[in-house]
Amino acid sequence: MNNWKIRFLGIALMVLGGFLFVWSVRDITAEWPQIFVGLLSVFSTAMGFGLLIMPLDDIAEIEAENKETNNIDKGSLPD
Repeated sequence: MNNWKIRFLGIALMVLGGFLFVWSVRDITAEWPQIFVGLLSVFSTAMGFGLLIMPLDDIAEIEAENKETNNIDKGSLPD
């Protein structure tokens, strides 16, 4: 996935969590469905926030860093 798709998914999950929270507090009158929808809203908001702050590295950057560390490790070995 592209970085912007992951960030957009995070924002969408946070908006969904907010909508579910308002819906569970305002419209649901039974106790257990209100609890479950409220927990689902907290979970989706937390997952959305996690996706927003998650560091995203490009594969090329990771491979370049791995090559550099491998070259350093190989160069420092005694013969």
